[in-house]
Amino acid sequence: MKLPFPRPALATALLAALAACGEAPIEHQYDAYDGEAYPDRRTPVAVPQGGLGVVTDSLSDTLSLIDLGTGQKIGSAPVGRDPVGLDGPHHVGVDPARGFAYVALSYPIVATGGPHAGHGSSVQSGYVQKLALDDFRILGQVRVDPNPGDIVVSEDGSRVVVSHFDLQRAIQNPGNLDKARATLALVDPDTLEMQGSADPARLTTCIAPHGVALSRPDGARAYVACYGEDSIAVVDLAGREVKTRVPVDPSGGSLGDPQYGPYSAVMSPDGKTLAIGNTVSKDVRFFDTEKDAIDVTRTLKVLGAPMFAAFTADGSRLYVPTQSPDAVLFIDMANGNAELGRRDFSADECKLPHVIERLDDTRIALVCEGDHTLPGKVLILDAETLETKSEAVVGVYPDSLARVPAKN
Repeated sequence: MKLPFPRPALATALLAALAACGEAPIEHQYDAYDGEAYPDRRTPVAVPQGGLGVVTDSLSDTLSLIDLGTGQKIGSAPVGRDPVGLDGPHHVGVDPARGFAYVALSYPIVATGGPHAGHGSSVQSGYVQKLALDDFRILGQVRVDPNPGDIVVSEDGSRVVVSHFDLQRAIQNPGNLDKARATLALVDPDTLEMQGSADPARLTTCIAPHGVALSRPDGARAYVACYGEDSIAVVDLAGREVKTRVPVDPSGGSLGDPQYGPYSAVMSPDGKTLAIGNTVSKDVRFFDTEKDAIDVTRTLKVLGAPMFAAFTADGSRLYVPTQSPDAVLFIDMANGNAELGRRDFSADECKLPHVIERLDDTRIALVCEGDHTLPGKVLILDAETLETKSEAVVGVYPDSLARVPAKN
């Protein structure tokens, strides 16, 4: 309906009518707002008695929080920089002593065609964010290279190291080894601010580096699974140089066309052995950190692609998650890699097991990626029988779990 006169004239007429009726407009005077413009309303997070599990939900842009005592999900926290687009929190590391978590944002290309079809294919720079463990608010951030792979924190909290599983760099530079090789980003956690963080040092390492393990306690050395070079890179982080690249097999593999595909690297409790998961050749190989050499006599052949394994407390046994077929193996390394147990999973039970975390002598936690469309899971399994003790539904495409122990 068309008004007979403009809106400003209508307002004036209404005020005049009110005045004619003897009712003057009511005017309120308010004090200036002296509070915080954008207050932090995140729910505080208390670490449960059994410890807290922090799980990255890559395609939900959240962190799922798991009570590791009960195995139940107790909350979630949003993470990322883009409130609309996908940030893709890929892996997470924690510094429990100082109360920080560090998450790598990978900005993945959403794709189909396999469990990691979109992983490593982004051309957008990644980010590392520093979070407070008491409510997961952002404390600082810094840009890194595209396709952050693993993120690890030294035991003393002084170093944060990020690999870049940059398959695009390798594809675009097939004849130039130096350009095909991706970097490690060496992040100083004390310099991370919301704006103006110091650019991290970058160390060219190998083609498509992914899993990283650090020496203890200060992380002076990094051991890197070089997927695209079929090797383990030994990196002197203090001197900022690659000391050596050790082939995972005497044949040497193939540059840019992996025959073995080392993807994960997990350190034993005594720091002397790395379990290397080779996803192409479908085996686990063991790297001697004192000799900087692969022990070719200990190769463990498996049926599926081995992901991130976990050692028992004494380092004599190993839990190995595999994909296609989806299973968990329990291996006696001290007795010729004898199989102590095996659990095969249906798609409903656990699709695409990704990482195992040993909780104590009786339980392990298993992260199940799911189909990357529906939510994944975290299972708590009996450490001997591998039977499910509890399960928690988390976000879409979980692929990392960091443990925060309870404070005594």
